[in-house]
Amino acid sequence: MIRDITHTFAACGAEDYIARFRDADRVGSYCRNCNRFGTVWGCPPFEEDPVVSRLSGCRSVHLVGTTVRLTETVRHIPTSPAEQFDISYRIMREVRRTLDARLLEAESRHAGSRAFFAGSCQLCHPEACTRAAGQPCRTPDRARPSLEAWGFDVVRTASELLGLEIQWSRDLILPAYFTYISALFTPDESDTAPLW
Repeated sequence: MIRDITHTFAACGAEDYIARFRDADRVGSYCRNCNRFGTVWGCPPFEEDPVVSRLSGCRSVHLVGTTVRLTETVRHIPTSPAEQFDISYRIMREVRRTLDARLLEAESRHAGSRAFFAGSCQLCHPEACTRAAGQPCRTPDRARPSLEAWGFDVVRTASELLGLEIQWSRDLILPAYFTYISALFTPDESDTAPLW
């Protein structure tokens, strides 16, 4: 299914990134139209603005664009929207296993940092998340939100900061590649080295 995986890195000041790439109202409207809104811990709504409460001490953001090229065969497999979602979800879970572990490891090396995973939480199946039942998260030590969940525009981030174009499925044909955008906000001001 996967032909190859590459990572593209960029770093910039956190304050500048927040000012230029966060559009909480517009991006939040996409979240409000999603069936996971309010039912998964990594997704909005949140009790307070998480950027203000959780990123105030961060000075830099390290961005990671992960490009997952698909085999030509898998692109034409889906025969229904449900099958297309299932294939896309399986690919994302496979890639995210390694990607999320790398981000958590990078987070552990930078005291006071905050990792953002690419897309929605993968630790529990969405229907098994405890939020819908009013229970606390089962794995708060490993769960991280996505940039989108906190109102960041990942399409602009990919294009303007990472030089990547995000492709979308069309007419039950998967794109030539998937692009996942993740990040690490750190209190370090001048550290621009790639995360790995």
